[in-house]
Amino acid sequence: MKKLLTSLFIAASLVGPVTAEPVVKDYSYDALGCMILLECTRGVERVKVGQDLGKAQEEYKDEYSRIIAALDKIGVAIYIADERYFPHNTNGIYKPTYNRFFIRKDLLEDGREFIKTFRHEGWHAVQDCMAGGIQNGFIAQVYQDKDIPDFVRDMTARIYGLAGQGGAVAWEADANTAKIRPGDTARYLEMCAAGPLWDQVEPTPMTKEWLMGCGWMKSDGKNKVYSSAKKETECVEGNK
Repeated sequence: MKKLLTSLFIAASLVGPVTAEPVVKDYSYDALGCMILLECTRGVERVKVGQDLGKAQEEYKDEYSRIIAALDKIGVAIYIADERYFPHNTNGIYKPTYNRFFIRKDLLEDGREFIKTFRHEGWHAVQDCMAGGIQNGFIAQVYQDKDIPDFVRDMTARIYGLAGQGGAVAWEADANTAKIRPGDTARYLEMCAAGPLWDQVEPTPMTKEWLMGCGWMKSDGKNKVYSSAKKETECVEGNK
């Protein structure tokens, strides 16, 4: 008996303490952050290449499968998570700092809403690709201004303006345009996987100046490479 108890004690010591997940309020930004950091993983499932997302998505299977495969190739992880991790009016989120993409599980019941959110958040990964590659935390508008419909820009400005996030309008109008264009997110992500996106798609003038200034894109003579001091403030994540 003494030997048995000793063995059990050693086994318990090797296993170590069980770490409980943080306690966070449902539908809060604390819950969202906990999920993004993968400190909260209960009800959070990573999506695999080739995974069938159910009958409600059957109409969009080819498109979402291409998006999943392309994101996997460029190193972006996709997760489907319980609704409680998302603040109200938030269907999904892409975090460029971690290259993680999260979408609400309950959207799987609505094929149309799911694919629109999938395109939108996937487009933020496209923006990440355009902004020097996904290894940094920057994102950049991809569509030219003339290619973003006025009604999309106006709607986005109204929604984000009321939320006090007017600075995000350019990126969100860009992603909202991709949301209503079937196939664009999949196609652009496939280009991301093939090589630098700015070599395949003409960047917006502002993004082009920045890419050349930071040295990611070869200077055309008109847009000069930034000085070392300017590179430090403009091209290094967290310093701007």
